[in-house]
Amino acid sequence: MVLDEEFPYPTNNGKRTRSFNLYRRLAARFQIRYIAYGEGSSVAAEALRTEGIEPEAVAARIPSKQGPVFYMRLLANLLSPLPYIVTSHSSRAYKDAVRGNLAEFRPNLVLCEWTPYVVYAKALTSVKTLISAHNVEADIWQRYYENETNPIRRWYIGEQWRKVERFERAAVGWVDGALTVSALDRGRLLRSRPGMPIAVIPNGVDLDYFQPMPQPEGRQHLVFTGSMDWRPNQDAARYFVAEILPLLLRARPELECTFVGRDPPPDIQALAQLPGVHITGTVDDVRPYVERATVYVVPLRIGGGSRLKILEALAMGRAVVSTSVGAEGLDVEHDRHILLADDPRAFSASVLRLLNDPRRCLSLAAEGRRLVEQSYGWDSLAHKMAGFVQEITGDGISSSVPDRAAAPTA
Repeated sequence: MVLDEEFPYPTNNGKRTRSFNLYRRLAARFQIRYIAYGEGSSVAAEALRTEGIEPEAVAARIPSKQGPVFYMRLLANLLSPLPYIVTSHSSRAYKDAVRGNLAEFRPNLVLCEWTPYVVYAKALTSVKTLISAHNVEADIWQRYYENETNPIRRWYIGEQWRKVERFERAAVGWVDGALTVSALDRGRLLRSRPGMPIAVIPNGVDLDYFQPMPQPEGRQHLVFTGSMDWRPNQDAARYFVAEILPLLLRARPELECTFVGRDPPPDIQALAQLPGVHITGTVDDVRPYVERATVYVVPLRIGGGSRLKILEALAMGRAVVSTSVGAEGLDVEHDRHILLADDPRAFSASVLRLLNDPRRCLSLAAEGRRLVEQSYGWDSLAHKMAGFVQEITGDGISSSVPDRAAAPTA
């Protein structure tokens, strides 16, 4: 049984892409019931049914992140020992759904598909529990804090950082094991609970869907893809436009950059008023945009886990320039698979180097595609995850796909 904030469809952000691709493959081996906020008749719920997963919708809503009520909730959270990412996702309706499905579905395992949802697993003693840590959340909040310049916002973010850190340290003691997306995150969790069973299941890429593309004829376009309702991606866009793009435009006034991702807030939309900047909002398919990129840029300063966006760009044969934070958690080598640069001048110089050197772009593209083929296909990652689940539940590991009627429940 999986506990999540939403059904992972459409696959238009990293978390949904990872969850949908792993669970649709695991459904061939396990009976899976997926509890999330949403509607049982939604397109997302139907997509899960099509893959053999049972969606269980909780009608209550996660509070909006806009408007005066949102800010009142943030203020009220100062009185809570729990961070806002936990209190905003907690509801009586969700708790009742977990309790009811435990009694009726009787799973062998409860898997919390985001750290805040471990709060529902805290009291479970009759079933094995796992946490899927897409990020070490405290690391993200630390980076929010380090990059915030407004003193009031910085103080509030510091308070949330401390709460998140305390919650994560406690949460790893409430579960039987964890999944992380990188060895780096595994090491961080082990500091909170030495000896904890943890499997590293990296983020992956659909190698058939993201195929290598010929290099674009015009060498004047940069692309970044990522959900623009996620604060690290918003920060990346602001940082790139304010500090990196002006350096690039001095050398290449005709250069253009496109930011592709859903739900950009008004200040991100306003960036499109600047010369050479395009903001798409939600798109059905990111591939046509990546295809037009001479260089794919990842100017992230905040984040955790590992970046699916880089894997997708590498799979499509695009040269990538990223910050170290942006490439964190991936087995990429600087100047072999991608270029890494951590300040505006170094980043712009790396981009210009690739814009001026088509052969270097091609060599990076070839090595990048080879890397994802060897290490980041979803099929092998799902197989590894299935083995760890069966190890935790004590069901044993089978290389064959059992009859679904007799399959373990999760």
